[in-house]
Amino acid sequence: MERRIYYNLAIVATITQIISSIFLILLFYNLYNFRMGPNPMDLSSMFLSALPVLIGLLVFILILLYLVSHLLTSKIIEPINIATQNIESILSGKELEDVYVYDELEPFIRTIKTQKREIEDYISKLKKAEKARRDITANVTHELKTPLTSIIGFAEVLKSGEVSKEDTIKFAEIIHKEGTRLLGLIDSILNLAHIEDKNGKKAFEMVNVSQIGREIVAQLSIRAKERDLDLNIRADDVSIYGNRRMIQDLIYNLVDNGLKYNKPKGRVDLLIGRSDNYCIIKVKDTGIGIPEEEQDKVFERFYRVDKSRSKKVGGSGLGLSIVKHIVNYHNGNISLKSELGKGTEIKVRLPIKTQSP
Repeated sequence: MERRIYYNLAIVATITQIISSIFLILLFYNLYNFRMGPNPMDLSSMFLSALPVLIGLLVFILILLYLVSHLLTSKIIEPINIATQNIESILSGKELEDVYVYDELEPFIRTIKTQKREIEDYISKLKKAEKARRDITANVTHELKTPLTSIIGFAEVLKSGEVSKEDTIKFAEIIHKEGTRLLGLIDSILNLAHIEDKNGKKAFEMVNVSQIGREIVAQLSIRAKERDLDLNIRADDVSIYGNRRMIQDLIYNLVDNGLKYNKPKGRVDLLIGRSDNYCIIKVKDTGIGIPEEEQDKVFERFYRVDKSRSKKVGGSGLGLSIVKHIVNYHNGNISLKSELGKGTEIKVRLPIKTQSP
């Protein structure tokens, strides 16, 4: 660019110098001849005598133009170089500097800054998604491996044929239990994947939450009696616009957790009501409780406070994670209060709507 500016300035200056010189020579020639009278000077002689001065002046002008063009180019190119460096910073990860550039370049720089932020956000999301994928893969592999190992081990013992009738029945019960646990785990994983699929259309309808709560309490009442637990429900008539299957899973998982992690002769209360424009679903139990330092983790996938107890009662560690995703799917919120050894209370707030969100 500097050469182009110099060449253009040099051409313009040279042409201007030649035209000006010719005009001045003619002017001085006429004046000189007018004063000299009858012995005028030859035009060519005057031109030749002035030629060294003209050439020297032209060289001086060209040198001056080179310096001027270099200075102009530096000033012109500087904001463009800064803009180029800012663009390159997208790849290097450096912060874009707030420096002066041409007004014409401002929209371009703003676009670059916006795209840089979008790229950084996208890369951050990709990293989080990749980490979540690795964690899920590791957890799923571990959770599937445990029951499969038991099934294969007891199946090999039965295959040997050197097992008594009593042991055969015992091993078959274990295989059935582990197979049921494995099937439930797979179903929970598929259910969670379906809830997390944000591209699918939300199949919403008017759902009577109170009716679903009563059905689930009736369904789990036998299990509560077997464990010597008192299961109760107090529900107002509340309906929301949501996904019926998900609301069923939400209430079932909350009540089921209250039963699994309770103490003998304990109590589980399901409360369904209305507050402002929200449906309130609250499950209180008198169970083992959750340590304060672990309360923020209970909604993570495969997280279990008491792993030995979870394995004994068949917990997969996905129940509360599914609950949280269902709540988010319905644009609600969830909170937890718990005291170790005294029980847990989980409260869900779902917006009451009469049409699809």
